[in-house]
Amino acid sequence: MNIFRILSSNDGSINEPNVSSFLAYLLDPNEDHGISSLLLQELLNDITEINKDFLAKIQYNNRISDLSKYSGYSINIIPELSVNLEKKGKKKRRDIDIIIEIIDDKTTEIIYSICLENKITDSSIIKNDSQLEDELKGLENYYSESNFTPEIYIIYLTPVPSNASGNSFEKLDYDKKYHLYWDNHENSVFNKLIKIFNNERDGLIDPINNQSSYLIKSFLSFIKTNFKSYVEERKEKLEKKSYGKPVIDLLNDFSKTLKKDEEYTIDFIRNKFSEYVLNLSGIELHKTTRNIHIILSIVNEKNRGHYNVKKADDERKNIFCYSKSSRKKIKLFKPEIDTEIDIYYRGEDGIESLKAKEITCANTV
Repeated sequence: MNIFRILSSNDGSINEPNVSSFLAYLLDPNEDHGISSLLLQELLNDITEINKDFLAKIQYNNRISDLSKYSGYSINIIPELSVNLEKKGKKKRRDIDIIIEIIDDKTTEIIYSICLENKITDSSIIKNDSQLEDELKGLENYYSESNFTPEIYIIYLTPVPSNASGNSFEKLDYDKKYHLYWDNHENSVFNKLIKIFNNERDGLIDPINNQSSYLIKSFLSFIKTNFKSYVEERKEKLEKKSYGKPVIDLLNDFSKTLKKDEEYTIDFIRNKFSEYVLNLSGIELHKTTRNIHIILSIVNEKNRGHYNVKKADDERKNIFCYSKSSRKKIKLFKPEIDTEIDIYYRGEDGIESLKAKEITCANTV
């Protein structure tokens, strides 16, 4: 039994903020997870590999010093810190997933502040967005209102190496930054946690209590499934086994056979998509499965939020839009042209929508 995957099933409660909260818990040496400051130190050591002068005040023999309790440093973890982008006025704000403050106990000075922005899917990365730049600016404004001037670092945590996350990271013109991954990378969060368990096995660190060990191992399994629930994973496996790939990917492939500016009746799309899958896989596509996928792929269909569409900018699922003349007809969705169309998705407060033109600033309030 994996509590993370169970809770994330159907319309479950595990989402990006929840994952960020659990990561914040694991990074906090003051919590009862049993791994002290080990994960935090592993992460900070990666930053020093970029430049040996980074985080110099907490290094010893070119490694990050012990940051556990009574080490001479205090760690203050702040989840979901809201910062102003402008010093005057409070109209534009950003929510930073995790702030890690490192405090020198002798001087009570905040010597370092590490901003960690977490993404558990590439679909939550908005093209041409200035999120990292805004968070850096907002954090600088945040500390300018206090007596502290910590050295600020930016950590961008994304699922696996990809063009989308790489471009977003490189867009930030700032030296003190680090691109961290959940998995599929030598220095991923997954590998760091595995290293901690291996060190425990070899007697190099104190034993981790059974409850914490089970919880963290469940989290590792959740990472390996790309944060998918049991229901999602089983569904995609069955679809891939039956049709060669998930149905939503087949629908994307099918859409590329359509004319860009032509309108089609929904019945036509249903029939032609069924024919496409049958010809490709030799297996007849279940009508209910077909109909649900067509519904969730229509960006201005309110009910799509009930079918696991959780992001307005999910390119994998944003395929069609209703015709202006009739809701019985659809056409290929072109966000650069269809800028006034409402894109529906399931947000934190239920079914929400954004105009296509608003996607690039969806995280700015």
